[in-house]
This record gives sequence, C-alpha cells and structure tokens, in this order.
Amino acid sequence: MKIMLILLLAFMLLTACEADNPTTDAPGITQAFPEIIEPHNPEQAEQSGDVVVLHGGMRNEDKWDTFMKNVKKKQQDQVRVTMYTIEGGAIIQELIYDGSAIQSTYDNSRDAYGSKQGVKTDTCKGIGTMKSEEGNVFYVLTGCEREENAFSMPKL
Repeated sequence: MKIMLILLLAFMLLTACEADNPTTDAPGITQAFPEIIEPHNPEQAEQSGDVVVLHGGMRNEDKWDTFMKNVKKKQQDQVRVTMYTIEGGAIIQELIYDGSAIQSTYDNSRDAYGSKQGVKTDTCKGIGTMKSEEGNVFYVLTGCEREENAFSMPKL
C-alpha cells in the first residue's frame, strides 16, 4: 500500500503534455497494440499482453524484461503497461521504442482521480531508475521533450 501511495504521488507530480501524434505511427513499428477491452480489469489486461502492475506485484513481467533488454540493445520494441490504483482505476502507458527514442502515450482517463485531459504523448531518449526518499526504486523515462513525464513504475 505504501508503494501505491508513493506511485500515486509520483503520478501527480509527473505529468506529460499532450501531443498530436498517435503512438502507433512511430517509424519502424507496424504492429498496433491489442484493443483495450472495457472494463480494463487486471485479468483482461494480462490476457491482452499488458505488463500489469498491482499493489506490490507484476504480471507479464517477462514482457517488461524483454522490452528493457531490447532498449539496452537498441532494438525496436513496444510494451503496454497497465497500473492499477488502490481504488482499482487503470492507468495505461504505451511505450514504443524505435531504436533511438521512446514514444510514450499516457492515459489515466479510467482512473476516477486522474485528469480528464485525454491521452498525453511525449518522446524521450531513454529509460532509467529513480530512488524515492523512502528508498523505493522506480523506472522513469529520461530526456523527454517536455519537462515532466507521467511514467513512473515501481521496480519490483
């Protein structure tokens, strides 16, 4: 529960600005993400191939590990991460890596406490880790075009 509170705080502090380009138009990526079935509960997200982050746990962790290895090797890849708040709201982040940059699409419209500003996109140079004051480690996007980015996922 403490991790989720920190994660929620990180989401509130880290916000992305809206851009006009949809993520599936990134160069070199031809496969679209699977359609999101509503309500996007953890079981449906897992079946769709999403990396699912629940309170202190992760499903489809192998997909995240593969994405991180491909980014490190500068090989194109994509991953959709669905994180769930304590109240059960889905926050969806799609990351598309083209071999040199990560295009990020952030959607918290399914979270009752999220902003209703729509889907936000950003382009970032990479992904790294950040340590919170409490000592928890999070994955974060780095070198983003906009000053702030909404991606923050606990490193479990």
